[in-house]
Parts: sequence; structure tokens; C-alpha cells
Amino acid sequence: MPAERVLTGQAMQSPSSRLLSALLEAERALGRLAEAMQDPVRRGRLWADAARRDACAAARLDGVAVDPTDFLIATVSPDLVPHAGRGTAQSVRSLWQGALFTQGRLAAPARRMSRPSPPRSGGAAADAWRAVAELEADMADLSRFDREEDTFDGVPSEGMDAEAPAPWSLGWLESLWRCLQAEISGRDPGRLVFSAERETEASALLARIEAAGEEPAMLGAVGMLAGLLRPAPDLRTPGWAVAPARLMAALAVGRNCRASNVWLPMAAALQTDRTTAQIAARGRDEDWRVWLAEMVAEAARRERQRAAALDQAAETWRRRVGLRRRNSRLPEVMDGLFEEPAFTVRHIQKRLGTTFRGAQLLVDELEEAAIVREVTNRALDRVFVAVDLMP
Repeated sequence: MPAERVLTGQAMQSPSSRLLSALLEAERALGRLAEAMQDPVRRGRLWADAARRDACAAARLDGVAVDPTDFLIATVSPDLVPHAGRGTAQSVRSLWQGALFTQGRLAAPARRMSRPSPPRSGGAAADAWRAVAELEADMADLSRFDREEDTFDGVPSEGMDAEAPAPWSLGWLESLWRCLQAEISGRDPGRLVFSAERETEASALLARIEAAGEEPAMLGAVGMLAGLLRPAPDLRTPGWAVAPARLMAALAVGRNCRASNVWLPMAAALQTDRTTAQIAARGRDEDWRVWLAEMVAEAARRERQRAAALDQAAETWRRRVGLRRRNSRLPEVMDGLFEEPAFTVRHIQKRLGTTFRGAQLLVDELEEAAIVREVTNRALDRVFVAVDLMP
């Protein structure tokens, strides 16, 4: 390795023995996690769970008082959240959707061409234009409602980009930003685009992170994290890019270490030891990188433990419900809880293609086994959540 390299705008000396030791331990922990994630079922469970945990942690890092129950209700439909907590739940939901996007499980809202301006004059032409615009808006709202009702996992499939931009490209970062804006901007996310200034900032951020990633394996991964996760007041990322950067960090380690089956929830790791992170970030650059390497190792160990806990939850649920008739759909419903732990009876009905009464009986069995509980206290559109999967 060269004696000195320029990294993220600073001259970085060859790694010290202290940093090398931390990097080796991080690589060992990551390798064990990658091995545990070979099973696609286990990986799917953990990634879905990690996306929810990371969204809640990222919101808490921004000072948001997260109510996990309200957030899970919002994954079904924000309109079902009590009014007092709806805004907060929507902001966490937007982070969750951003996490799903970085995992490749959610496409960004499709970009749409700008609509022509209405005629400035009055008369029949202007009235007709306004009528068409109102009709299109009503149809868009209805389509959005239908997608939320028809999709069990809360991830809409219509109105999305058919071809996702390549990860770590400018288009990919813009798509991630638009995912985060979809719930909180109040504007059509398909028409949200980077301004010229924001595009320049995004390009500079990507170039800096790409340069850090040129270092091999974990050394490069830690360099990327150093640029993406540095907290305030030492923040070196534009304010609008803080939330996207935290989600990008979840991919950085797997990207540079060639572990595509690993998605580490870095916001969750950062939030766990926030004070120490701020102290390390204000010290020497090497202190910050050593802390990040140690955080990666600890995060990888925690994810392995969480994967084991999810396996245990699945086994416990099977024991609770006991033996069922051969044609029971209950195992299928329980498997779906790991992907989406909040649901209504109607979601189960549409997902399984059964009757409402049949879906209700399945939910009753889960409730009797203390696997789920009802959290909305409503007569209609009651939402149930899996108790063991609260983020």
C-alpha cells in the first residue's frame, strides 16, 4: 500500500496497528454475518427487520420522538394513524421506504414530464383544462388508495421506475432522495428533481465517497463511512443529504467488501452509541476511523444475533399455534409477518385470495396465540401487529 494517499480531501497515512487491528476484527465479524446470510429466507427476514429498525433509528438521530406502533400502522396506511402522531409516523415511513430502495426492494417514483401550463385566459378552454386537471388528480388519489389496499407489504408497484439507476450514481442518489420526499413534501414525487446547486453537491458527495472506496476491502468501507456518517457539528455533508447518506452507509460495507448479501443498519448502530460517535468524530481522523471499524464489527455481531432471534420467533410461533389442519394457510400468514408485521384483515384476505371471514379466522388464531395484537381500537380497518417484531 502506498505510504500516503489522498482520501476525502485529506492526506491519510498508512493504517496504524490500532486501525489495522480494528479493521481485521470488522472483516471477521462481517464474514460470519455474510455466511449466516447465505440462506435467502433468513436474509429476507433480517433485511426487512433491519429496514424498519434503521428507519426508526435515523428518525431518532434527528430528534424525532418515534412511536413504533404508529410507525407500523403507517406502513399499512398513514391515514390509519391517529391524527396527533400522523406527521411523525409519515416521516419515519419515508425513511423506511428509503431503506427499502437501497435494498433494491422498492423502486423510486417514476419521473414524469412537467404538465403544460393552463391557458391564462378564461372561457371554455380554461374551464375544460381545469376540469381535466381535477379529474386526473382524483384518479391519481384513487390509484394511490387502491395500491395501498391491494399491497400486503406496503410497497406500491405502480407509478414506479421500471429500470432503477445504477447504485451510487447521481440518478440513484436522486431517486433515493425522491423516495424520502414522497411522504413529507406534499408534492408529486414523480416531479421532484435536483436543483442545479443540489446536483452539484450530490456529485461532489459521490465523488468523495467513490474516492474513499478505492481503498481495498474494509479500509475503503470505513473510509466511505467516515464521509457519510460524520455527525453534527462536524457535519461535512449537505443538510438535505444527511438522511440519504445514512441509508447509503448501510450499503457501503457490503459494496466494498464484496458481500452483496449484507445490509448493515448503520443509523441503528450510530444511534446506539451516539455520544461516543460525536467524541470520536471530533478527534483525529484515525480515531474516527477506528471507532467506525469497531462499530462495523459490533453491528455485524448484533445482526447475527438478531437473525437468530428472528429464527427463534418463527419456531416459537409454530409451537404456539400447534398442529393445524393440512390445508391451513396460517403458516403462510406467519411467514408474511416478517416482511410486514402490521396488517389489516382485508390485507390478509387479498393476499391469500380468501374470504373476509376466512381471513378473520386466521387473524383470530394468531391473536389467541399472542403472536399479534390489535393496536388501533377501531371498528373498521383494525390494524394488528406482530408483538415480537416491534422495531
